[in-house]
Amino acid sequence: MTVSLFANNSNRTITRQEAANDLEVYFKIIDQQHGNPYQYISREAFQNFVNDQIEALPEAISLKQFEVILSELNNQLLCGHTVVKMESKLLKSTISQTQFFPLPIKIINDQLFVDFEKSIIPHGAQLLSINKVSTENLVAELSKITVTDGFSPTKPLREIESKFGYYFFLKYGAANRFDVQFKTAEGQIKDIQIEATAGNSMLANNYYRPINLSHERYNRFTHLDAIDSLQTLILTLNTFRANPDWFHEKVTSRYDEETKEFDFENLVIDLRINEGGDRRLLNILYQFLTGDKLNDPSKTYTRAQQIQMEEYVSSINGRLKSDEAFSHANDYLQKYFKTEKEDHFEAPVLNWYDEFEGGEAKNWNGAKFGGKIYVLISGKTFSAAADLARILGQMANVVLVGEETGGAHVGRAANMIVNYSLPHTQTSLQVPVIYEEFINVSDGNVGRGTFPDYLVQPNLDDLMAKKDAVLEYTLDLISQNSNYGSN
Repeated sequence: MTVSLFANNSNRTITRQEAANDLEVYFKIIDQQHGNPYQYISREAFQNFVNDQIEALPEAISLKQFEVILSELNNQLLCGHTVVKMESKLLKSTISQTQFFPLPIKIINDQLFVDFEKSIIPHGAQLLSINKVSTENLVAELSKITVTDGFSPTKPLREIESKFGYYFFLKYGAANRFDVQFKTAEGQIKDIQIEATAGNSMLANNYYRPINLSHERYNRFTHLDAIDSLQTLILTLNTFRANPDWFHEKVTSRYDEETKEFDFENLVIDLRINEGGDRRLLNILYQFLTGDKLNDPSKTYTRAQQIQMEEYVSSINGRLKSDEAFSHANDYLQKYFKTEKEDHFEAPVLNWYDEFEGGEAKNWNGAKFGGKIYVLISGKTFSAAADLARILGQMANVVLVGEETGGAHVGRAANMIVNYSLPHTQTSLQVPVIYEEFINVSDGNVGRGTFPDYLVQPNLDDLMAKKDAVLEYTLDLISQNSNYGSN
């Protein structure tokens, strides 16, 4: 049932030479600009991957096919902040079409299960094939076009779950309806045809919210819930792209300035679908939890003292291409990264959170919270959220619950983000310029994320019971601790 719904969009073809040129430009940008492109793969091996893809190009290739090839190449870097995607107008045009698989899925042991009630395919059913594509190796195939930091296996899984229809479209094409074979919870194998959905609705609503995300706190950027019987406050932070003033205001409302006490004894911080953003919020959180300003020193370096391949730059740190944006970025690089080494420029060991001092930063001036802290993490816990989990996880009164984060524990390229547009496909390429290696960590997690103290993984019983297993496990831990400490 695959159809060509948009011949003038992502199915538009370019020549072999145009595609080859874009792949060559991609390699040059990565090679010259990326903060540490060869952390997990040698330059020679990566260049060979690029050359092999160029050799294998057909005489004509669609933009969608090109993005799959480029995504699989990009995956070799194992850098979660290095991202490729369709040119923005083409992406908007594409996802406006009704051509995407319509159901949210849950990945359990690399198998796909329906995580939705309002469907003719029952909740909890195992998907066996979609438009004759077997799901047996589907997770492994789709993982090749995602990104993650190092070898953390969890981020690709959660990424596929949240955008399954889009990844399936990239790899296997558009459809206005899908022939699906599935197995019910009772073991019956059935075949059915379901209608496609529009991609923009699917992505905006996170697939109409899988069952375990239907609670109000997952429909907002941030939320507070109180469980009075456990003297527990649940702080849900689904993004760090929100204004830090929100957190400051909300926490202040739970604090008595006269008695210097909070009205709760346990704090749960839910970071499971938080992919990062504004790192100023980490400053406030850390002050609130410890009474001290955040000190997280790191060794940093960049491969160039100025922005490279200027003719392809579209924006720098979210600012559209301009002389001012280039000047600001280059001045910053030359100010800090002065020590020249063989293939990079180093900055002194610094606590980069000092950069947030001044008028832009909020400070917590009350007493620190001295109770027990439970941090919920998953593969979607990434970038600044993964940093927070790593930093808090070193504290004696903090317990991490869930699964390995998708953000690197020891070090990753993530700072100063430059966006490029490839010349023929206009494919967008996001490149982190600065590599950061954290000082206050052990070397045991090299190439991996931050691990939980209590591992709670998804299983079919929890899915069928519509159970938020990580949160329930955490509340059980709290309830077992009947002697609440004083804050």
